[in-house]
Amino acid sequence: MSDLPGPGAWRPEQPTERPGRRPARPPRQRSARFPVVIGVAGLLVAGGIADRAAGQPGPAPVAASQPVPVAAPAAALSSSWFCAGATGTSNGAAAGKLVIANAGDQALRARVRLVASRGAGRSATYTVAAHSTTNVDETLPGDPPWVGAVVDLDGGAAAVDQVVSGPLGQAATPCATAGSQQWYFATGQTLVNATDTITLLNPYPTDAVVDMTFTTEQGVEAPGDFQGLVVPAGGLLSVDLRSHLRRRKQIATTVHARSGRVVAWSTEVVTPPAPGEATIGAPANPANPTSADPAAPAAGVVLTLGSPSAGRRWAWPDGEAGNGLDERYVIYNPSARPATVSLSVALDQGQAEPFRLTVGPQAVTTIVSDSEARIPPGVGHTATLVSTNGVGVVATRTVAAVAPAARRGVASLPGARMAAAAWLVPVAATGGSDSLALLAPGPNPLDVTLFGMAGGQEIPLPGLSGLTLPGSQRTVISLAAKAGSYRGPIVVRATGPIYVESDLGGTGTAPGFSLSTGVPLS
Repeated sequence: MSDLPGPGAWRPEQPTERPGRRPARPPRQRSARFPVVIGVAGLLVAGGIADRAAGQPGPAPVAASQPVPVAAPAAALSSSWFCAGATGTSNGAAAGKLVIANAGDQALRARVRLVASRGAGRSATYTVAAHSTTNVDETLPGDPPWVGAVVDLDGGAAAVDQVVSGPLGQAATPCATAGSQQWYFATGQTLVNATDTITLLNPYPTDAVVDMTFTTEQGVEAPGDFQGLVVPAGGLLSVDLRSHLRRRKQIATTVHARSGRVVAWSTEVVTPPAPGEATIGAPANPANPTSADPAAPAAGVVLTLGSPSAGRRWAWPDGEAGNGLDERYVIYNPSARPATVSLSVALDQGQAEPFRLTVGPQAVTTIVSDSEARIPPGVGHTATLVSTNGVGVVATRTVAAVAPAARRGVASLPGARMAAAAWLVPVAATGGSDSLALLAPGPNPLDVTLFGMAGGQEIPLPGLSGLTLPGSQRTVISLAAKAGSYRGPIVVRATGPIYVESDLGGTGTAPGFSLSTGVPLS
């Protein structure tokens, strides 16, 4: 049974108007109509399949919206995107930028409202030409600590990525397309050199009241100061987990709204360890007092949109471990029942037996690839996690890269939960080691073509037309090698449902890399 909603039409949610104002009367002309929040009731169409597994439905709450961001159809009258997790200063560790990509044949108007965690926000309207992008810096007067954004478009076939960057590197991920009463994060840490901040954006016209609970190496924790948090209508609230969860190596988070709905983001900032400081994974040294409080070995920035529901199937098109890459699969069970899961790893060379695990109620289980002989170092792979007893879990792949790896930094990627025949990747290439990983989950090969955007048109990229994807195996395309100087968004079109993962930057001279999924086009 799938945890996607059943088939249906696009349903409007509440408008993002400020409380106390009368909703505007819908204008007659499409070009003058500003959006309401659009939610996906289902994407069960030819070329789109999502999150299916056998067994009984899991007891964890299921979101009323789609489990991943999905672009509205081209014929939609409006669509909305919700972003958070950026620091509010241009020189911060995670200074934000919105990348609005229009894959449609008509220009779109974008009303962008920036929301500050402290102080006033601002609004502006932009025109996004057909088959092009518009960038918006997330900076506000007064340098608020955190910034969120609501982007309302007067049409579909578009997506919004949020890019954060700073001295420690960059991270990019699609923004959300709907709020939810619950959000889950499988990973997080608060170490001597690592912070984790949850930002809660409320784009709706009524206040939301939120409780936060955590599973750490010390058990289930629910600090009193993290209960009954009020996220004001149209506002943004930041929660620094260090204030009550100090020196935690592993934090899984559940955000539950008693009333209202929110969008939840996690921003992890890891600074370089101090010279001579003990790091996680290094042997303990009784002569070094910092051994009792080890630091994370790899520095970087991670931006993660929470998962609005537990799922019964998660997939990662790309994977590699060893030689300086610390890869982990973190599985969080937020429910009250044990979950039995199977993690299948498809190697580029050879075969590996699946991992069969039981994850207890409100517990976390981690598979460390370097510690598993069945995942050889340096051999690329894909991974698919399935709940075999129907109890939903939340699953994330994390990577920390240090020498001798070619890249440097940290990245985190919740597994993909929807396969589709068409994808939009707003931020596909920034130079360096950027790549796309494609996976046809079925046994049959599929054809795929990559398109760029130029001159208001969608154009096939040279050498990337009519590629054949083998069934159940990954295909990694180096954009630096294949796409040349092209730096725009990419549309991926296949003859059947596939997964698309974007891998940005992270060379030794440009620290910090990012893993994210594309956005399915309906």
